[in-house]
Amino acid sequence: MASHCFIPGVPDEVSLICLARISLTLHPLASCVSRAWRDALKSSVLYDLRERVGLQEHRIFIIAPSKRGLLSSKLTQFYLIDPILLKCRPLPPPILRGCPHRFYCDAISLGRRVSVVRMCYGSFSDCREDVYCFDVGCGVWCMLPPSMLEPRASFASACVDGYVYAAGGGAGRDFVNLKSAERFNLSNKQWGKIADMKYERYMAAGVALKGSFCVLGGCQMTREGIYTMHDSAEVWDPSKEEWKFMPTMWPNYMPNVAAVKGKLYGIKCCLQEKMMWYNEDQNQWLRLRSLPETLQGHIEDDLIGLGDHLWLMVKDANQKCSFFSTNPEKLPLSWTPLPFLFENYPSNFCVVTL
Repeated sequence: MASHCFIPGVPDEVSLICLARISLTLHPLASCVSRAWRDALKSSVLYDLRERVGLQEHRIFIIAPSKRGLLSSKLTQFYLIDPILLKCRPLPPPILRGCPHRFYCDAISLGRRVSVVRMCYGSFSDCREDVYCFDVGCGVWCMLPPSMLEPRASFASACVDGYVYAAGGGAGRDFVNLKSAERFNLSNKQWGKIADMKYERYMAAGVALKGSFCVLGGCQMTREGIYTMHDSAEVWDPSKEEWKFMPTMWPNYMPNVAAVKGKLYGIKCCLQEKMMWYNEDQNQWLRLRSLPETLQGHIEDDLIGLGDHLWLMVKDANQKCSFFSTNPEKLPLSWTPLPFLFENYPSNFCVVTL
């Protein structure tokens, strides 16, 4: 970055630290102070500095297709949620190519950008996959990132120490289940292959936990064409460059999981939905607390880990989606309703760290 006088009488190094502490929400207003501030606030140097001093913020990128299930510029909505100001803003749609009736759509965070991958299946599976990229920092659709080495949909993903991992999923006309895995280097912007998992895992949960990438559960199609659910997990250890198999780590009654401050949390789906947490020493899920009556009986729910809070995204019988938040370390759990309501339940979402 060229030398500028950001704050008169203050060394540039100190000025940059001051600018780095400005919330991203206030960047549009701060950019009006001077040209030097505007250039600095857009610089990758500032984002690197924010990461080093632990000043990262999060955004939730959401894809909400129409009730007809089509991914088109007229029927699909894209949103960005600011968890600090509790504001949700619609995003301009990308220029979508075609409008297939059968597809899978995934969103994966690649640093400040989100890669949206649309993959067709069934009679449309010969169509090439479509990839779109949204820059959350600048708020625009931008140049496409490199495609994954192997096309895949409904895969597990998480970001760990400068790498974005993608494992499992399905691909092809018959939607073959995959056990392959790869990772995206946020420094050189390239995908690289890593070792295969032990099992094929379609629709598995992916989460970053204590410097490792965890792939939990998922399902696999047998030779008889029957899907079997996995109750195990596989954990990628970056230091050893290998997978560790974890039997019975993933109960089938818990479809979603999220990590908060180094702990795994999930919701046990049974006659009464219960919040669970994972005890690593015992390799066992333990009951934390039942969900309140107001959150019981929903058709579908998802957990999102944001800072020291858990967000719960729930879908009711009318397909509408609402959000709730709690701090899992403060008992008894208190779920706070959030000011968001979607007419259509999001098909996919990802958390972006800025």
